Amino acid sequence: MKNKRRLNVQQQIELKKDSILKEAKYWRENRIPKPLEKIFSEKGIEIDQSILLNYEQDFPGICTDEGLILTSEKVFYKFEADLNSEKTELIELYLFIDISDQFEINEHKKGIGKTYGFLAIEILNELNRK
Repeated sequence: MKNKRRLNVQQQIELKKDSILKEAKYWRENRIPKPLEKIFSEKGIEIDQSILLNYEQDFPGICTDEGLILTSEKVFYKFEADLNSEKTELIELYLFIDISDQFEINEHKKGIGKTYGFLAIEILNELNRK
């Protein structure tokens, strides 16, 4: 949509929700590399009950793999790791931290309606019901 500023609050929420859902579904269907699955498993995270909200691979100027995951316990983690070029081995895990305190979970925030954090949890719950 060209003129995002002209969208009403409900339309903006639907765009955000659709974006979160597409990313989450994509990684559930296409799977993340095994070394990342192993890291998450070692941290007690069930990858099949969690969603990736943002995941970048081989983006110039960053680690080979980095992103944001929302767990079934409603905890947001940021991760950064280097994997080998085949994505079969972990070279180094640089960052794995709980950033939940950076997300506001609010269904009725004035001016924006549902917050990103609230929408992410809503999508997580929807996908885990299926």
